Amino acid sequence: MGETLQATKSTLPARLLVLPHRSLTRTGLWLFLALQGMAMASFAGLAAWRGNVFAPYFAVLDWCVVAYVLNRVWRRSAAGEVITLSASGLEVRRMDGSAPPQRFNPYWVRVELLPGRHFGWASRLVLRSHGCEVEVGKFLNEAERAELARQLNEMLVDARRHPRAD
Repeated sequence: MGETLQATKSTLPARLLVLPHRSLTRTGLWLFLALQGMAMASFAGLAAWRGNVFAPYFAVLDWCVVAYVLNRVWRRSAAGEVITLSASGLEVRRMDGSAPPQRFNPYWVRVELLPGRHFGWASRLVLRSHGCEVEVGKFLNEAERAELARQLNEMLVDARRHPRAD
């Protein structure tokens, strides 16, 4: 799920780095694509030898599409969130820059774990304050989302109890 980028729990500012699961490194991605390309080339060569002259062209096109899609998914999986809590505010920043940072007052923000919009849908972790809301951890599973909500609530309670200047 994420990691806390702080020395101790009571230290402000505190940062949570929330990342989606990514089991493949860049080297692993290119190694997989190379092995996939060799397998495609061998089967396309066998098909061409048996009379299908268009098989190598289709294999190259197919490999390009697979490489493009996997590379896009791999890059997208790097887009996490950085949640920073200080005495002056709680900020949620998307690492891919898809949305501007959202700032909330730590005394007024509420952490809500809402059920999914429809039956069978995943729950939603929402930060709300004064009519503004932002959903965090969309890419997490249910248990990780509940753990993130618990951790955020603990950090907010600690920040409200021990106000410090930044």
